[in-house]
Amino acid sequence: MRFVPRGSNPPNGDAPGQSGIPTDAAAGADQSADDERYRLISIDAVRAPEGCAGKDWHVYRIAQGENGITGYRRGDLAGVRVDVEAIVTALNGRRQWAKSKETSKNHRRAATARRVAAK
Repeated sequence: MRFVPRGSNPPNGDAPGQSGIPTDAAAGADQSADDERYRLISIDAVRAPEGCAGKDWHVYRIAQGENGITGYRRGDLAGVRVDVEAIVTALNGRRQWAKSKETSKNHRRAATARRVAAK
């Protein structure tokens, strides 16, 4: 059994181009954001990895731009899907935290530069 997320259809079920935004413009704006975020690519049933027991193993693939993560998880498809989606959410949360931390650092540098210039 294989799970592949529905990434090709808009979440609201509309056909492409019906959002009022030209498809090319919407794709260009979303492209950079999509390249940066982690997303679940697939979950496939596989044999147990070497040295492991059991028959209910799955391999999952997560991608961020051209980077990929492959992992193995034991359990039924629904349980593995929930676990892997939690991993993706956590990875995206860490990425957002790093961006906000960088923004804070830039604000501190700008404030320090203003104080130095005021002296």
